[in-house]
Amino acid sequence: METTLIGSVPNDENIGKIIDDIFASVTIPCWPQIPKRSFKEHMCSQYSENFPGIVVDEQQQKIFLDEEKFELELEKFYQNFVDKNLDYYKISSDYAYGFYKFIEQIKQRKLHKVKLQTTGPLTFGLTVKTKDGKAIFYNEQYREVVINLLIMKTLWQIKVVKETISDKINIIVFYDEPYLAAYGSAFTAVSKEEIIQTLSKLASDTKNFVNEIFNNTVIKIGIHCCANTDWSILTSVENLDIISFDSYEFFDNFVLYSEEIKKFLNNKDKYIAWGIIPNTEKVFNETKESLESKFKEYVSKLVVKGIEENQLKNCIITPQCGLGSANYKVFYQVLQLCKEFTNFSTNNQITNL
Repeated sequence: METTLIGSVPNDENIGKIIDDIFASVTIPCWPQIPKRSFKEHMCSQYSENFPGIVVDEQQQKIFLDEEKFELELEKFYQNFVDKNLDYYKISSDYAYGFYKFIEQIKQRKLHKVKLQTTGPLTFGLTVKTKDGKAIFYNEQYREVVINLLIMKTLWQIKVVKETISDKINIIVFYDEPYLAAYGSAFTAVSKEEIIQTLSKLASDTKNFVNEIFNNTVIKIGIHCCANTDWSILTSVENLDIISFDSYEFFDNFVLYSEEIKKFLNNKDKYIAWGIIPNTEKVFNETKESLESKFKEYVSKLVVKGIEENQLKNCIITPQCGLGSANYKVFYQVLQLCKEFTNFSTNNQITNL
């Protein structure tokens, strides 16, 4: 069975060892994000460099858009976008220390699969606001820039990986969208159609650019939401390959969308990433056996709802969410359970990516 992490880790006290342990514990290694290291490594700040008009205030722990500065810098942004100058959209080491350490280490390893991660446009666009407090997602021009920026950040990561590894490598990209949980609330005036359209453009354009820029690159796009949401949103996103969710806490809501999930899985090579390993102290209440039992129970409940067991063989096991807020004991227990899950399958039908 495939296993991976969502991305964030406790801190960078010994990032080399952390990366070694990630390689030893999961089948699809990913680079470690370290939000405790600085505000620049928070999930929106991390991908903000060269967004026109962006201001990252480390002292105040704020990120916002200066609209006048935006107008001055917009042309340069789009000129580099048109030219596909991926280096313009790089993530500096101050913003992603773990990425650079990860790249250093994969030079010495024979790697066939890797997971990259980027914040999604809904989360970025609803978090970043103008000086007067308006979320930039609600402005169509700003939203377009958000989508294009995040795609370019992903493509830059792919470029660096491919420059480091000469062999053919399968790439999985997760766009992290915790703000999907805000859909339908009184505080978020975003329609379902707008979200689906935005995420469909994100996934489709990412794949189109990969096909255009990189030769012989297999890429799968996932969207991760660690909270409760309307799961029919993700089943409707075009060119989405993987739905990643917190099954430990929210399976009962997920199963309510069994018809939509069935249609999603009817398409070839679609995957569910099951966040079944707790990312909190609850992890010490679980064992490989208890989580395997829970996983089998969840699969059975979906089968009862009319989803064929064969459709559920495309599985990835993950923790519920990132581990940036966890302590080291929790982090290493999660890694241990990931390692133990690698050899588990239901009726030996689990398919690898």
